[in-house]
Amino acid sequence: MKAVAQSDADPAVDAFSLYDAEEAVIRQAEAMLAGLSDAAAGVNALADAYRRGYREQRRLVRMSDRMQLDLQRANQCLAEQRRDLQTLNEALSKEIEHRTRLEAELRRLADTDSLTGALARRRFMEISAREWERHRGGADPICVLMLDLDRFKLVNDSFGHAVGDAALVACVAACRANLRPRDIIGRTGGEEFAVLLPETGLGYALDAAERLRGAVASAPVEAPGEGVALSVSIGVAQARRGESLESALQRADAALYAAKDDGRDRVRTAPGEVSS
Repeated sequence: MKAVAQSDADPAVDAFSLYDAEEAVIRQAEAMLAGLSDAAAGVNALADAYRRGYREQRRLVRMSDRMQLDLQRANQCLAEQRRDLQTLNEALSKEIEHRTRLEAELRRLADTDSLTGALARRRFMEISAREWERHRGGADPICVLMLDLDRFKLVNDSFGHAVGDAALVACVAACRANLRPRDIIGRTGGEEFAVLLPETGLGYALDAAERLRGAVASAPVEAPGEGVALSVSIGVAQARRGESLESALQRADAALYAAKDDGRDRVRTAPGEVSS
């Protein structure tokens, strides 16, 4: 019966079944091969990505190294610039300090007599004018003195200009030692000086003038082989109501020449001067 069953089967059906089995095996093999191919491609892709990542990492590391080097160079440059700036600032500070001292010295030279240290005429008039205006119209009196070294030309001619200069210096030093800090002395001519006495009446001004006269007479001035006797004539004027500084100085100057005419080495007031 089994043989009959095989002989009775349809040959076409058996052929198709065999074909389908072969196709199935082929497709399975292709799928396996395809899977192997995809896996290899994936491995290759991963390896390539790793290589690219490694190269990128190295590139970034190198870039980082360059950036760090550039940063170090920039910091070094900044440090050098800071040092240069500090050096420049120090140089500028020294230059400013030098200029300030120079300007102060120039002002001092312009404001003071280089020989005696008394105020120069211009500066004496400026300061005295301000003081004069401050007292104008006030109750406090104010006086001026005019002083002149006696026979100064004879001192220069007899002993030389060096001794004459020493006499001028000694005169101013003696006056300063006997004046108040607020009093003002200036050199107004070759051997002529002016003194402003703020808040001072005529009586005190005359006493002050006598002290100055005595101090100058006692001032030591040495010449080769002998001493030099100095004397000074002084004129005194007290400000009148509404009077200008220049007018008061002129009256004191007139009193000075009156002292010269009376024999020198003395103090005189202007004619008609009355103590207030």
